Amino acid sequence: MNKNFKDTLNLISHLTTRRLWNLGAITGSYILSKWTGKNLHSGMPAAISFEPTTSCNLRCPECPSGLRSFTRPNGMLDPKFFKKVIDEIHNELLYLVFYFQGEPYLNTSFLELVQYATEKGIYTATSTNAHYLNDENARKTVESGLDRLIISIDGTTQESYESYRIGGQLEKVIEGAKNVVKWKKELNSSTPHLIFQFLVVKSNEHQLDAVK
Repeated sequence: MNKNFKDTLNLISHLTTRRLWNLGAITGSYILSKWTGKNLHSGMPAAISFEPTTSCNLRCPECPSGLRSFTRPNGMLDPKFFKKVIDEIHNELLYLVFYFQGEPYLNTSFLELVQYATEKGIYTATSTNAHYLNDENARKTVESGLDRLIISIDGTTQESYESYRIGGQLEKVIEGAKNVVKWKKELNSSTPHLIFQFLVVKSNEHQLDAVK
C-alpha cells in the first residue's frame, strides 16, 4: 500500500463522531457566511499548531529563529499551558502540528507533550532538522505515537547542505533518519510517517534527482 495513502488512512482513523460533527459545523458556518455575507461561526478548531520552542541549533538565513531576530519573546512551551488547552479542545481537535520556527527537540518536554496528545486520540505532526534524533530520542519518538515526522535534508553533500542549514551536519541528519527507521522496525510501528523536505536553493538545485 502506498505510504502516503496509509498516512491518510491513519489521519481518518482519528475521526470520531464528535470531530466529524465539529468539521460539519465549521464547514456549514463557512458556507452560510459566504451565502449571507455575515460573519457566522460555529464549531471549535479542528487543527491547531503549537510551537515547542523558538530556539534552534542552526542559523538558516531566512528564518527568524536562525537569524536570532524574533520580535516576540523567546522560550519553551509550558507543558501545563499545553495540557490545559488540549484538555479544553481535544474532543473536537483532529490535527496537531508541533512546529513553527524553532527546533522542537530542544524542548525537553516535547515528546511528553506528543504522547499526551496521542493519548487524547489526536493526529500529531512535527518538522525537525534531525540533529537530535540520537538512538534514545528516536526510540522515544516512535513510542510517543507521533504520526508524521518531516525531516529537512536540503542537500546531498555537506557543502550544499550547510550552505543553507548553517551549522548543520548532513551526517547527523542521515543518522537520525536511520535511527527512526530502525526503531519503527524494532517496535513494529507504522508511525511516524516519514517525509523528507528538500528546500530548493541555488546551491542544491542540481541535486534534485540525487535526493530523490
